[in-house]
Amino acid sequence: MEPYVRQAVKDKRKIIYFRFASHEPFITDVPEVETITIPLSHRFENFTVEIHNAIEKAGRDAFYVFDCLSELQTAWATDLMMGNFFRVTCPFLFILDTVAFFPLIRGKHSVHSVNKIIDTTQLFLDVYTGEKDIFVRPEKVWNRSSDTMFLPHTYEPSTGRFRPVTDGVKSSRFYHTLGKLRRGTDERYIDSWDRFFNTAKIKLENGSDLFEDCEIMRTIMMTRDRKMRQMVKKHFTPEDYFEVRDHMIGTGMIGGKACGMLLSRAIIRNEEPDIDETLEPHD
Repeated sequence: MEPYVRQAVKDKRKIIYFRFASHEPFITDVPEVETITIPLSHRFENFTVEIHNAIEKAGRDAFYVFDCLSELQTAWATDLMMGNFFRVTCPFLFILDTVAFFPLIRGKHSVHSVNKIIDTTQLFLDVYTGEKDIFVRPEKVWNRSSDTMFLPHTYEPSTGRFRPVTDGVKSSRFYHTLGKLRRGTDERYIDSWDRFFNTAKIKLENGSDLFEDCEIMRTIMMTRDRKMRQMVKKHFTPEDYFEVRDHMIGTGMIGGKACGMLLSRAIIRNEEPDIDETLEPHD
């Protein structure tokens, strides 16, 4: 990103940095860059429309840097929405003849969501950090041509130069790094939503503390109402959350009526066991 921003400043481009994530800012102390802060909420449409309005206002030929898209999982809990955000934003940027930089964290997303991005974008770069080198390999390049374009390249931070890997030693280091970072076939196809629940269930089976996991499950699955969330926290067991998840189709919130019915049953189970024994088990 740094050489990209440096060149844009040198060329006197209009540069906009969209700030929405909790990680450290990518760009600081660069007066030529305009930072626009967009609050990251669970409302996909509101967040996306705010960004689109800012892009429309900036007009044609602007340059953009986005915070890490992997952070969108904290609000939307699934890779699906991250891929959808990119699919509706990237073409809009393309129409306005802009250039935009979107980072992703390796290993955090399903191959389905990454493929949505690869299918939509014009340029997709894979970055690998080895023991001695930083490697960059183009995964997709649209409308460009070069003899060494699809070779892995080394990046030298001190000089800002990229060099194609053409010798055997560097090639061996690259493939060794690639092998260490490659995920298993099953893991590549698991959405972040399922990965979270699978990990939490393993922790439950091992007797680990699930306090933080239950906090997340309440927020992404049960309710965003503060009072209801406190009542769910009081009356639900970790097993209750997993039972809800096992009955769900897809991802997201189960809705107010379903949450209210499940909470009512949990309250009766915990506080009126005699009545609970007479109730028909729900499905």
